[in-house]
Amino acid sequence: MTIQQLKYAVTAAEKGTMSEAAQFLFIAQPSLTNAIRDLEKELRITIFHRTNKGIIATNEGEEFLGYARQISVSYTHLRAHETRGNL
Repeated sequence: MTIQQLKYAVTAAEKGTMSEAAQFLFIAQPSLTNAIRDLEKELRITIFHRTNKGIIATNEGEEFLGYARQISVSYTHLRAHETRGNL
């Protein structure tokens, strides 16, 4: 699991579709889909139900996304402190 995968999953959840999330992240949609599928496989959960109208987080996915958001925010704060030389 990588920080990038966590950010991808959080962005996908926020945007509601893989294609919209991929555009926002400036990556190809298949790359985003593969990264999230790899994450699901590693965690042995389904994060999103895929529909023809977009994606919907599963119950397990909602729990995972809560943690992923916390980690992403913490990572962003850590990087900001590092950049300012506070570490």
